[in-house]
Amino acid sequence: MSTTQDPVVTGPLTEREILAIQHLIAEIAFAFDSGGDYTVRLGELLADDVQYENPGKTHLHSLAELVETLENSADPALSHHLSTMTVQPAGPGTATCRSKVLTFRSGGRLSVGEFTDTVRRRPDGRWQLTHRLVRPII
Repeated sequence: MSTTQDPVVTGPLTEREILAIQHLIAEIAFAFDSGGDYTVRLGELLADDVQYENPGKTHLHSLAELVETLENSADPALSHHLSTMTVQPAGPGTATCRSKVLTFRSGGRLSVGEFTDTVRRRPDGRWQLTHRLVRPII
């Protein structure tokens, strides 16, 4: 029995759509870990009005806020590792992706959590992240 609320299914996603969404989530992890010009790297992958929530820590309302937070982080994540990913349709041109994440932080600390991501198809057919909810596990 699922303990989370399942998204509204509006029709199956194609294998190509699922792979494109999984690729997007992986590219976001690499962009977060790369440092440098977050605006350029993440601007291609995230919506300008992206919502980024880590309950008890942060709730950001735009790409600009997220970039500022990443650039000024005193304890940046050095490496994100994603696994156990599911992708489900959530409405016309949108999908929900859940994945487990293992994050290595500075000083050798390790974090384990779950991402629940909402993505939407852009007019050019590419997918972009519109919302991320981080749920820490340990």
